[in-house]
Amino acid sequence: MKRFWQENWSVILIIAVMVGGYLFLRTPGDDLASTADFDAQVSGGAPTLVEFYSNT
Repeated sequence: MKRFWQENWSVILIIAVMVGGYLFLRTPGDDLASTADFDAQVSGGAPTLVEFYSNT
């Protein structure tokens, strides 16, 4: 097992950094239940940041 870690530490480190970066940089989902809730929040008078995402 010790030999495995010695031979593959760089690959394991790169994968760990990629997973950590994904968890740190991902955009969490919204907590709005409907489009009416979204419309109410956007037209409420306070600045609102809207992010659009397409997986296609």
